Amino acid sequence: MSGTAAWLKVRRPGPPIAAPTAEAAILGGARGRIGISLPIGLGLGVYLVGLASPRMRLDDPDIMLHIVTGRWIIVHHAVPHVDFLSYTVPGRPWVAHEWLGEVITALCYDRLGWHGLVALASLGLGAAVLIFARALLRYYGPAATVVIVAAAWFVVTPHWLARPHIFAFPFLIAWMALLVRARDENRAPHPATALIMIPWVNLHATFLVGIGFTLLFMTEAVLLAKGEAQRLDTAKRWTVFMLLALIATMITPNGIEAYLLPLRLLNMRFALSVLVEWKSIDFQHMSTFELWLLLYLGVVLCRGIRLPLARTLMTLLLLAMSLPHQRNAELLAFLAPLIAAPYAAPQLARSRPVPAGAPLWLDRLARPAAARGWLLAGAVIFATEAASFAFPLTPGNRFMPVAAVRTARAYGLTGHVLNAYDYGDYLLFAGIKPFIDGRADMYGDAFIKRDFEATRGISDGLPALLAEYQVEWTIFPKNSRAVIQLDRMTGWHRLYADDVAVVHVRDGAAPANRGR
Repeated sequence: MSGTAAWLKVRRPGPPIAAPTAEAAILGGARGRIGISLPIGLGLGVYLVGLASPRMRLDDPDIMLHIVTGRWIIVHHAVPHVDFLSYTVPGRPWVAHEWLGEVITALCYDRLGWHGLVALASLGLGAAVLIFARALLRYYGPAATVVIVAAAWFVVTPHWLARPHIFAFPFLIAWMALLVRARDENRAPHPATALIMIPWVNLHATFLVGIGFTLLFMTEAVLLAKGEAQRLDTAKRWTVFMLLALIATMITPNGIEAYLLPLRLLNMRFALSVLVEWKSIDFQHMSTFELWLLLYLGVVLCRGIRLPLARTLMTLLLLAMSLPHQRNAELLAFLAPLIAAPYAAPQLARSRPVPAGAPLWLDRLARPAAARGWLLAGAVIFATEAASFAFPLTPGNRFMPVAAVRTARAYGLTGHVLNAYDYGDYLLFAGIKPFIDGRADMYGDAFIKRDFEATRGISDGLPALLAEYQVEWTIFPKNSRAVIQLDRMTGWHRLYADDVAVVHVRDGAAPANRGR
């Protein structure tokens, strides 16, 4: 036996079982009664952690932008293609590439409030972890699976937010698992698998990762096929699947723009250098990604793991995507272990056989769950979510200058506002057209650069910006450079200040007796 089949047949060796230990008998019996499995347990654990840390799931201003956009789509039964939310670039082309996720976000918020969005984010990553663990268990032992899942979850936690990319994560991992399995079984994925792309392309741009790796696995399959006849047959089957997947990605109101938008984003050099989630990894400070990378390299070096050239190049591609943009680190953490699994798992098993005293209950939990296990998990999710409503929940005020906006309204300010980038989404949420908001791709690199340099004192362009857009009032964080500039600027005065934000008003912008 050789080749891929040999790799698949290699399983983690274990000791002969004469009689189960008391621990194994108790836990094995418990599993038999409740039907739970390791993937369900891990997914449920992630869900409960997410539910227990609600403010962390809501710590992002773009959540409010998604709610506003989703509401508009629901009301108008259409997907927007031009801007109507800002006063600075009305009519500019806008690709709402996450429209389906935004509809889900709006529906969830309008019915369940902030608690519902926390549950949605927790369920999204919990489902992704469940699928990930089940895929890993085809190759790795249960103990190794737990370590790999925990490490990947650790990497994604800084970006674990109630945003559409989390809802798309289960699709990404399921797609990659299906590709890996198809290659190990020396076949193309089932044509019906391409249907996954229809919801995925409307949820998030990570569908492009799925398309890209489909092409890479197809290339690997064709190159490694034996003989001309097998090579032609392999190319035909994978090409049919690839075409079906590409057709599925066209079932979106955005059409070809679903492909063009990410390419335009990559050319926004300035925005990518200043927007936090798109910045490169800062190795001067320890990060979750750096810890994962050290663990991964440590295992590879200590265990002497060797991968075929194609899988090595795929892993290096994921690493190359992660280094310049920190948000791609989660792709590496989840996808690299899957890509390497058919080759790395047998090598790990041979280098470290299972000791005689290994916990048998883990092996029992690695089996697929019974129906009652799923029912129990559903009951836990329902009960914990219902219980969470007993505790009041509001997002942190870092991106929500509630009191400052309330004061501006009470003062009668209805004119144009110049706002901090991170406040734009809250202004939209409050019904105020902002100067700028989280749709960086729509505003463009030049607009973002001008705003950034003027409001941070890098250039002397703030007075020109205020005049050009006929700005009546401003709102910025209390320690920002814009506040310092406005304090010193003739014709402007402070209207309000608290620990979150400062509001400045142009002299004469509102009647003197306003608010009396």
